Parts: sequence; C-alpha cells; structure tokens
Amino acid sequence: MRRNPLVIVGAGGSPAVRPGAWIIGLAFAGMALVGRPAWAQQWTSGSGGTIYYNGGSVGIGTAYPEAKLDVDGGQLVISNSTVTPSSVRIYGGTDGGNTSGVYLINSAGNYGFAVTSYGTGYFSGNVGIGTTNPGTYKLAVNGAIGANEVIVTNTSGWSDYVFQPSYRLRPLREVNAYIRANHHLPDIPSESEVQEKGVSVGEMQKKLLAKVEELTLHLIRQEQENQELRDRIARLEKSSAGATAPAAQ
Repeated sequence: MRRNPLVIVGAGGSPAVRPGAWIIGLAFAGMALVGRPAWAQQWTSGSGGTIYYNGGSVGIGTAYPEAKLDVDGGQLVISNSTVTPSSVRIYGGTDGGNTSGVYLINSAGNYGFAVTSYGTGYFSGNVGIGTTNPGTYKLAVNGAIGANEVIVTNTSGWSDYVFQPSYRLRPLREVNAYIRANHHLPDIPSESEVQEKGVSVGEMQKKLLAKVEELTLHLIRQEQENQELRDRIARLEKSSAGATAPAAQ
C-alpha cells in the first residue's frame, strides 16, 4: 500500500511537502491512536501506572525524571518467558526482600547472577574473564591478576607433619641422588607436569613449606653435629695439653 506524504500548509496557503515529515506525523498519529499523549504530557495506563514525558526524558512513576529513563516504584523488570534467564530485575531500595542491585533470574526463580549496592555479588555458574570458556573452574582469568592479598582456604592439611617424630627425613645424599636422576626435588612437580596441569597455589605453598622445614631440620642436625665436633676437639686439646705438661719439681 502506498503511503501519502504528510502535507504541511506553507505561509502562502499552498501545500508544501517536507521530506521525512510523514514519519513524524505517523509517530504522533500512532501515539494518539493508542491513547498516549504528545511529549511533555502525562498518560495513565489501564493498570493505574503513570508515565510522564518530560522534555526528552521519560519518567515512570515520577514527574521529575533525573535521567533519560527514571523508574520510581521499586523495580524494573525485563522478562522473556521463552529463554533463560527469564527476567532481568533492577531493584531500587529494598523491594520484595531484595536490596538495591541487578539480578538475573532463571525460569525456576533462582538467581543466576546478582550484584547489589552493598558491594556483594553472586554467580551461579563458572565465570570467565578474558575467555569465553572457563571450563570446570569457578573463575578462569586469561591474563594477569592484581591483588593486595590472596587467601587460600581449601587445603588438605598443612606441612607441619615434617616435624612429627615418625617423619622420615631424607639424608642429603639421597636427595642428591634423586635430583641427579629426576632433575627436580622430591615431592615437587616437574616442569613438564606444571606445563600440562598447572599449579595449585595452596598445594604448592604446602609443598614448598615442607621443603623449608626439611632444610631447617637438616641445619639443626648439622649444627648439633658441629657442636659435638667442637666439644670433642676441645676435650682432645685439653687432654693433649695435660699429657705434655712438665712434671712438677
């Protein structure tokens, strides 16, 4: 069907066709057909909600929008019943038990994602930063991570077992033989293993501390042996000095 352009009467009384003017005319005509007002007017919906058009900004529930779209009424919901998540909800203030924030809610009514104004966040699945495939990791980062502090709590035991009387401390000659044969320390993954599987920060810290504790025990043992040697030398020197002393007259 051919559309006729909007005809605007010029100053001289003759019609003047303005390019594109029919688009504006249809827009205002459409608003009139659905009962919506022209700009900067108020429209009350059938459900009692009020929408204000105010100088290019839209206020829903408020006559004084502070942004291009200002919703005053607790929450803004964007929903789709055919896909998951089924809705995106933005809460302003406390509404329905939810604090201010952005929530993605799936078809089962569970949160798949939430970020609140109190600085808390929640993800139900795995998160990738710099990667679209986080795999089995709860957080996969393709790049460097900067942090003031990292706390690892999921560790099975700690390395203090080295100080138990039943722990067998490898002699250094045995450690030396292992290094010559395998080119890495006992109980420490090799370079090829690290390249293939990566490194668990918590487990590696535990293994490294165990090596420090083993070295400490070796140093303590060496110090004891050195002290025993010094005491023995002192006794020998004293005995030798007494044997060579001249007899009393």
